Amino acid sequence: MLNIAIDGPAGAGKSTISKKIAEKLNITYLDTGAMYRAVALYMLQNNIPIQNEELVSKNLKNISIDFRGSSLDKHIFLNNVDVSKEIRQHEVSKAASDVSKIVIVRDTLVNMQRNIAKCTNVVLDGRDITSNVLKDAKYKFYLTASSQVRAKRRYDELIAKGTQIEFDTVLKDVEDRDYNDMNRAYAPLVKTEDSIEIDSTNMTIDEVVDKICSYISLNDIEKEPEVVNNIEISKPIKNPPITHKKHSIFIRAIVKIARGLMKILWPTKILYKEKFPKDGRSVVICNHYSKVDADPILSRLFDGKTNVVFKSELTKSAFIRNFLDCFGGIPIRRGESDMAALKKLIQKLENDEKILIFPEGTRNMSAAKVMLPFKEGAAMLALKTKSPIVPLFYYDYPGPFKKNYLLVGDAFTLEEFYKMKPKEGRDKATKYIRQKMEEMRIEIDCIVEQCGGNIKKYEEMKGKM
Repeated sequence: MLNIAIDGPAGAGKSTISKKIAEKLNITYLDTGAMYRAVALYMLQNNIPIQNEELVSKNLKNISIDFRGSSLDKHIFLNNVDVSKEIRQHEVSKAASDVSKIVIVRDTLVNMQRNIAKCTNVVLDGRDITSNVLKDAKYKFYLTASSQVRAKRRYDELIAKGTQIEFDTVLKDVEDRDYNDMNRAYAPLVKTEDSIEIDSTNMTIDEVVDKICSYISLNDIEKEPEVVNNIEISKPIKNPPITHKKHSIFIRAIVKIARGLMKILWPTKILYKEKFPKDGRSVVICNHYSKVDADPILSRLFDGKTNVVFKSELTKSAFIRNFLDCFGGIPIRRGESDMAALKKLIQKLENDEKILIFPEGTRNMSAAKVMLPFKEGAAMLALKTKSPIVPLFYYDYPGPFKKNYLLVGDAFTLEEFYKMKPKEGRDKATKYIRQKMEEMRIEIDCIVEQCGGNIKKYEEMKGKM
């Protein structure tokens, strides 16, 4: 991929010039500074002191940032609200410099930026793009100008927007920001040895753009994949079709044989199978006892499009990786924010597919009837895509040559949590999901233990109660 990294102090014209370069080369411009501004805006809106790193770090979990629109006209959304104008306010600019010094903030946003650059031809600008974010970028530039000129540009921009402010105030802010950016302990603003320095003090914007483009070979622009598994950088009205890897005949045969054997070895009676929705998106959840829990669900309930979340640790072997991928598996890194997997799961749901996820996050090795603590993944996916949840429940540890029971529950939505703040919504929705699953535990125990798995007998018993 063509990655162009541009660093430089505040007011050097990086953003304007980067956009122009992206337009000229027909590639994506990613406004990294806007991401820090969005974090700063959230902190200001919620009265969280920027200097309190512990509070800022805790509140990062409540922040969702994404870009929507075309490559050259992206708007930034903070928790699903367009804040493209708000983040350009004077106080937000100053707070962004402070918040960018916090290591966990930088690490979180830098990971997002790197994931995008791996799969997309991009222009990135900021303070540490060449030295930290994209160290291996082929084209690196350090764009600068005198502090007076940079302050004048910023002053004219603010006045044009109707902001009343003194020039000396803007100049002091520019100089203070230069000092902060160049002297912060983590990823300070520096000119790397392999960066080309361009002083724009006496140059027009178009002159700077032409100079930078003169160094770039158009042969380095690669065709981007149809599906970009990084972070959500756009919100098209319709999602592009998902491309599926074509597996070898050998792998497909092994999967087919494995499923055939599963039906013989692990016979499973599905209770209330008619409740399972045939069409449309849904987040399908189930308690988790065994490595084979997914197979009866995917082969007997899902209609063709099989998608199940599993831990990425299982993909170390190339054969297992291909087997699980052909089986319908989607690997996810546990214990961290796996934006690539999240992007893929969201896209599948928005394309009206079903996702099977085990909210406990790991197998209940004790085979006890008490479920393990629930992770937030299922709630987050359902809230993000406004998908219904279809609950399933195994009676106990499924085993070979025994009668296994799987209960299909009534689908439900998380509509009452849609308007809550992300963190609060996920927490409460996760508790609600667990409550629904606890109710299913009581129901399947009654069906199996009192009625021998006979639904008709169970219905008659309920009618007498």
